Amino acid sequence: MARYTPIRPGIDQPLSWLAGMTPRQFMRRHWQKKPLLVRGAFPDFRPPICIEEALALCADDMAPSRLVRRQPRSGRWRLQHGPFAPDEIPDIRRANWTVLIQQVNTRLPAADRFLDAFRFIPQARLDDLMISVAGPGGGIGAHVDSYDVFLLQAAGHRHWEIAQTFDPQLQDDVPLRILQTFHAQQEWVLAPGDLLYLPPGVAHRGTAVGPGCMTWSIGFRAPDRVSLADAALSRHIDSLAHADWHDPWLEATEQPAEIPARLLRALARQVMRDMPDEAGVRRAVARLLSEPAAEAVFDAPRRPDTPQRFLQRAAQRGLRLAPASRLLYADGEFHLNGEELGGGWRAAERRLLETLANDRCLPPGSACLERLACLHEAYRSGWIVYN
Repeated sequence: MARYTPIRPGIDQPLSWLAGMTPRQFMRRHWQKKPLLVRGAFPDFRPPICIEEALALCADDMAPSRLVRRQPRSGRWRLQHGPFAPDEIPDIRRANWTVLIQQVNTRLPAADRFLDAFRFIPQARLDDLMISVAGPGGGIGAHVDSYDVFLLQAAGHRHWEIAQTFDPQLQDDVPLRILQTFHAQQEWVLAPGDLLYLPPGVAHRGTAVGPGCMTWSIGFRAPDRVSLADAALSRHIDSLAHADWHDPWLEATEQPAEIPARLLRALARQVMRDMPDEAGVRRAVARLLSEPAAEAVFDAPRRPDTPQRFLQRAAQRGLRLAPASRLLYADGEFHLNGEELGGGWRAAERRLLETLANDRCLPPGSACLERLACLHEAYRSGWIVYN
């Protein structure tokens, strides 16, 4: 495990999985700019989950899964959504199928720890770790993603083809967004431990070479502007206190269908007053970015410790975030799984929470831990657990 699960790297630390670049150099040269292939990025990579165990996750309705098949003669595609019973998954030796399992990091602590290698990228942009398992020739066709992704070959081999200029026209009557035509400009066969980074907008096609192909995809969410604005404004509006409307100045009218100018003006001004200022928008967006995946499941303790016992055990054993938890901070405020986490922090307490957010754990004996009683409710919900 230690060989391929490094501690969160420093931004000026040269990293083998970034071809010897530091995180700062990678972000400047490649992030959202150009692809990067790293041979032997994780030379000793041994996945903490085998192919059979990965496929067993398909039966879990909290780990969204899809089964994609392609008929070689007709070229037709078939898409099915999980969960799947074991006998619904094809034999690994059969050709032209692939299974995609999302949110693996929220179900498998070792997969969540592996993401430490990429935590030089703000966690607000991190989406999930997806595993794809395929039989010979399996894949999902040539397509384009709107998000950044690192593709790590975990087992077997996969043939990758990419193109940065292409015809965006999609195939008709296909359950997937597959390009109608695709001409590769670069191609490689990735072996276990090899890593390929692709920025958004690069057309690519991955095809399993032989049986036993497993690829890990570390994807980064790309917030949709409309959805982000809608969600942020909705959260702000929900926080407003409901007050009765008063218009004692309203007058009788002979045209009841006409909106009185004074009424319309007063209502418009009220709406403008209720709109959030920049600080309010920032707070709403921060809470939104901290929300866990919709499929996230938390295991609450059956017999939770009392607040006093919780603080004692936390000091003795330390704490860590549950794999599905997202703890982010901005503007001096902390947001855990879409909820604001208290406030009025002292400097030492704030540093402790920042450590928990950045490292996703606190070691035993952390100073000031006994003052963070607000974490007890998060512990009761299964959002935070003992080490």
